[in-house]
Amino acid sequence: MRYQKQEILQQIGARQKLLESKSVSIVGLGATGSSVANLLARSGINLNLVDRDVVELDNLQRQFLYDEYDIGKPKAIQAKQKLNIINSDIRIKANVEDLNYSNISRILKSDLILDCTDNMDTRFLLNDFCLKNEIPWVYSAVLGVHGMTMNFIPGKTPCFRCLFRDQNSILEHCESTGVLNSITNLIASIQATESIKILTNQEVNTSLILFNIWNLNLEKFTVNKNNNCTACNGNFEYLNGKGDKRILKYCGINSFQIYGQPIDLSDLFNRLKKTNDSILSDFCLYTEKFTAFKDGRVLIKADSVNQAKSIYSRYIGN
Repeated sequence: MRYQKQEILQQIGARQKLLESKSVSIVGLGATGSSVANLLARSGINLNLVDRDVVELDNLQRQFLYDEYDIGKPKAIQAKQKLNIINSDIRIKANVEDLNYSNISRILKSDLILDCTDNMDTRFLLNDFCLKNEIPWVYSAVLGVHGMTMNFIPGKTPCFRCLFRDQNSILEHCESTGVLNSITNLIASIQATESIKILTNQEVNTSLILFNIWNLNLEKFTVNKNNNCTACNGNFEYLNGKGDKRILKYCGINSFQIYGQPIDLSDLFNRLKKTNDSILSDFCLYTEKFTAFKDGRVLIKADSVNQAKSIYSRYIGN
């Protein structure tokens, strides 16, 4: 009875059982990722959730899966809890980790991967991983009132580096442009629909889709294969460590990630509790200035990399 409205659709029908046997990895559980996770969970698809961040107050404007109770807690864990209530019949795994070349093979084990991240290095890494392992994936990005998405099917479509050859060819700009919450829902809906088509072996879109939700303008562009593409020619630079950074500036301003030694969160909490309001969980310690994870990652709110380093040194150590 749960999926009856989906099963009577001509496009789904008897394929519903096939859907229920599939799993999708969603990398990034922000606005687009949390929305597409919601849609796929309700469709009966098993999920592998990956996110390195915690819920912040300013996320709630566009990240519809979370509420004020979730502030300061890992997105992957909170998303899993919410989705388990929505659909207890599916399998959901939550990974509170920074996806990189050393852990990607361990974390991403699924039939399809959805990119809902906010940085190009991770997308280049996903592209290498999916090409090497012949796994389809769906790219998405939103900025302001614009959104874009494209399916990448190894052996059938050009790859991501055929489209974006290097960091200098990026069409997106990591600035505080803002995001209209309706564009994230739209792109998530397109991603979810294409996911269902891919998982049930149906014909999918092979164009780059750009949508301006303010002007209701949809454009589709054909992407040609680049015969000189580094990734298509089997040189998987990002799987070999290219783009891996100890200090990473997040998309937008005032946000940095510093990767250091593993952190004893209980000890840090005890050191800070007299001077800072902090929230301690099994995965992280959240404060107004930074969020520390036990694996050594620290997300820091700062105006510059030097200020971020200073905050790290003051509260975490050298």
